[in-house]
Amino acid sequence: MPPSDDYRNPAPLEKPVEKLLTPLERFVKSQTSSGILLALAVTLALFLANSSYADVYTTLKHLSLSISLGDWAVSMSLRHWINDGLMVFFFFLLGLEIKREVLAGELRDVRQSGLVFCMAAGGMIFPAVVYLTVNGITGADALRGWGIPMATDTAFALGILAALGARVPHVALVILSALAIVDDIGAVLVISIFYSEGIVLGDLYSAAACYFGLIVLNLTGHRRPPLYILLGVALWWFVLQSGVHATTAGILTALAVPARPYASKELFKKRLPRIIQRFKKADDPEQSVLETQEQEQMVDEVRQVADSTLAPLQRWETSISTTVMLMIVPVFAFLNAGVALPGSAEALLESPVSIAVAAGLVVGKGVGIVSFAWFGIRLGIGTLPKDLNFHHVTGLALLAGIGFTMSLFISSLAFEQTEALQDDAKIGILVGSLAAAIIGTTMLLVANQKAK
Repeated sequence: MPPSDDYRNPAPLEKPVEKLLTPLERFVKSQTSSGILLALAVTLALFLANSSYADVYTTLKHLSLSISLGDWAVSMSLRHWINDGLMVFFFFLLGLEIKREVLAGELRDVRQSGLVFCMAAGGMIFPAVVYLTVNGITGADALRGWGIPMATDTAFALGILAALGARVPHVALVILSALAIVDDIGAVLVISIFYSEGIVLGDLYSAAACYFGLIVLNLTGHRRPPLYILLGVALWWFVLQSGVHATTAGILTALAVPARPYASKELFKKRLPRIIQRFKKADDPEQSVLETQEQEQMVDEVRQVADSTLAPLQRWETSISTTVMLMIVPVFAFLNAGVALPGSAEALLESPVSIAVAAGLVVGKGVGIVSFAWFGIRLGIGTLPKDLNFHHVTGLALLAGIGFTMSLFISSLAFEQTEALQDDAKIGILVGSLAAAIIGTTMLLVANQKAK
């Protein structure tokens, strides 16, 4: 929380500039900001891919970028640098969120989260089954896309719930957040197991050695970033060379990040009042902290006490989340979502892959999540929160069908060698995600009216 104007000492032009930047800061901090930027990135990519600038867009995606040192060099296209490089930070953030949810969030108590696990199971199994059913008569290349409709784009789905505000119960936000996390766990496993090829054991052993080093750092209580960064980068490189998809390194590194702070909150409660008392005694109203070395040391001591009572898991997640969600993910979407759209609905219906992906996201997610939730409640595995009814569950199930980021990512792996199928999958993702968003939002608004 920013300090009141009564306690501030602004620079000459600070307040006028703040008036210009405040709306931007509010946007960055809002829950809907990442979803809006993602939508803008997808829209821009589609515009370029379907305009006279299509060749420019294609050239940009395949622009070769190289890093070399003497005889050693690594060269990839811009899109590959984003997909195999920067997206590791997205998966690192995802891994931190998963670890936090399992240790201290909605997934901590298996009995309380039983309903979420049931919903997630249905939301992963049914979309894959629907995809395989629709593509049952096509070739093996098309069947490789069965994992595309399994995942949920958390930013989009939660952004819609945030926009609906009080018209949906708060518990719906909690349920969808936990559901998306479990979905993402499933998607990461699918990527690691089914979309990794040509395993090179030597590099895999080197990756294992790097990960062992990360575990040792965790177990010995090391909480400073540099060694984790060094070993994390080495892990990424060896995983990339091993044939396992490089983003797996992001998840693994995140799981090795310490979740235990240096000191308990009792230290904060005891030390902070004492430091404040010393600060007051040393205070000279005529001097700033800059002019008083003793007070400067006390302020730094407060920062150290605060840092020691926060786990690296918390600090690092907070420090990278804005950059990842507002920069890396939109750039990824921009470079991956651009596809030439068919000229008519008839042309769309000619592609089994597009139909299968769209049906998996809308029908598979909707039917799978709702049916597994019903069975889970009937079998006593989980219970429906009191403010939620099955109209809400249906709406949430459909919002979970917004695939975008993870679905685009899996499609780039499934059809890496077949660009035509990759484009068909992207069209299915766009159509299915849009339909799921519209129908899911409508269902939640209907549920709100019925609840009244």
